Amino acid sequence: MNATPLSDFTRLATTLEALAAAAEQGDWEQMGSLQVQHEQLLERIRQRPAGPDRSQAAALAGLIERALAGIRATQPHLDTLRQRAERDMAGMQTQKKVAQHYR
Repeated sequence: MNATPLSDFTRLATTLEALAAAAEQGDWEQMGSLQVQHEQLLERIRQRPAGPDRSQAAALAGLIERALAGIRATQPHLDTLRQRAERDMAGMQTQKKVAQHYR
């Protein structure tokens, strides 16, 4: 069964909103799962023929705005998680150097 553009964009918006919530909670496992879903939906949307039904344009625009809002909501949390991971990795590198020094 081939999903309509509207249902694909609805799923995309919902997935990105869930990704924002998972990022806010720092749930890496859920974020990974949602990222896979996000990529699959984007691929399906990209493979659609151009020129969606004009009768759905307003609804699609609203869903796209929801999706973009999900991305905007996710970004600060991803930045924080990335910075934390970078600090943790730097700390591990320092610990490794200290351990090697005292061998």
